[in-house]
This record gives sequence, C-alpha cells and structure tokens, in this order.
Amino acid sequence: MDVKEEITFWYGCNVLRHGDIIHACLDILRAVGFEASPVGGPDYCCGTVKDANQVAAGGMATRTVGKLNGLERRVVAWCPSCHSHMSDFMERANERRFDMTYLVELLHAHRAKLAPLLVHRVPMRVLVHKHVGFNELVPVNRMAPEILALIPGVEVVEDAYLAPGYMCTSFLQVPAAMEDIHASTVKAARGAGAEAVVTLFHQCYRELVGLDTVGAVPVYNYIQLIARSMGLAYADEYKAWKKDPSQVGEKRIAQVGIEFFDRAILPELKKRPRVS
Repeated sequence: MDVKEEITFWYGCNVLRHGDIIHACLDILRAVGFEASPVGGPDYCCGTVKDANQVAAGGMATRTVGKLNGLERRVVAWCPSCHSHMSDFMERANERRFDMTYLVELLHAHRAKLAPLLVHRVPMRVLVHKHVGFNELVPVNRMAPEILALIPGVEVVEDAYLAPGYMCTSFLQVPAAMEDIHASTVKAARGAGAEAVVTLFHQCYRELVGLDTVGAVPVYNYIQLIARSMGLAYADEYKAWKKDPSQVGEKRIAQVGIEFFDRAILPELKKRPRVS
C-alpha cells in the first residue's frame, strides 16, 4: 500500500468567495495521492492585506510562518500572492522550516497520476489567461496549459498576449490598466478562436468573470475544468453571485457581517467591465 504524503494546503483568505475551487483542490490533491489538510483564513494570513502597515504585516507574517513551521509538513500554496509573499517578505524576517510548492507546480509534477482521473469530456477551446510576473517565480504559463491539455475535449489555443504584473488584482487601483486587461483578453480570445478564457489565479478569475456576466466571453478557473472532468460537482457560487448579488443570501452575509459585505464584497459583485 502506498503511504500518502501528508501536506498542508494553504488556501489563504478567500474561502468565502471561492469555496467550490478550494474544495475541488482538496479532492484533486487527495485523488493524486496526498493527505491534504487545509489551513487558511485570518489565522494564516500572509500579511499582504496590511502591506501599507509594515508593523501589522510583519506581525501577521511571523504568526503564520510560526504556525506553518509547527505543522511540520510540506506546504502547498493555492494563492499566488501568498506564495510570492512568502519568498519576498515573510521568510526574510522569519525562519521557514518547511518545504513549499505552488499548486500548479505540484499538479504538473503529478500529471501522470492526474490524467487517468480525467474521464469526462469537456469539449471547449480555451485561451489561458497569463501574466508576466508570477511566471518568473514558477513557470505556470507553461505548466497550466500542459495540465489542461490532459482533459478530454479541451483544446488550448495560443496567443502572444501576456497581462502585466503578477495578477489582475495588482491593478484594482488603476482602472485604466484593468480596462486594458479586459479589452486585451477579449481581443486575444476572439482572435485565437477560443470559446472560453481560463484563469490560473482565483484573483484573476474574480476580476475577469465579469466578462462572462456581460456576455463578452465565458470565463473559468482551471481547477473548475479539472473538477468537471473528474466528475466533481461543486457549484460556482461566485459566478452566480456576480450575475445576481441577491443570491449570496442572508446566512452567508451574516457569517462575514453586513458591514464588511456592503463595504468590500457587494461593490465587487456589482462591478462590470466595459468591453465592446
């Protein structure tokens, strides 16, 4: 009997928005042979949200590195900002005593085990949404298309367009730049004859799914397509909320607090890209 490696799946702070993707990630990791234990939320924050306050960010970083050290397992990061923040900031002032892998990197390394699990056809021509920055840390722009190509029915089409920065959320405070990413992504997808855009990062998914909402081009996260091919039936609640924010429901709003929902989440759900 094969002994499964115990790993820590560090999912960051976005469980409210992308529970379907996180649950699918855990199922996929377990299916390819890992005993994956999830950690995340405020107690495991990388500190990115407090970058403007280095004292607060440093305190969060120290706490999180200490907690991850204490688990004594390899850490698999889902969030690109958590992964990059660990190497750029967190481990500079704290001793990291665990190995760390980015999720795309791990799935690519175990694609021989993943391929037989992809039994359901997903007939779709897709363009992978790529950024310049994070690819310099982990070659996701090559790895992710190779993973997607394992899915029966998926055809990955190519285009030379690379979005700037690490991920789309880097440009939230620069509306003109985000509009250019929206327009360039739609143009690239149409020019390549793609039927959908597939994002690597949940942050990009959150920004680009508005293109789906306004009918410009369907948008998925790559994990959602893997899950579909494996027969995992997790509903994409975020896309449903984007189309109709009332679908969030009072119970879910109460979990995060009405003030936080109205201030941070509702404006995000109502936002629509301007594309022709």
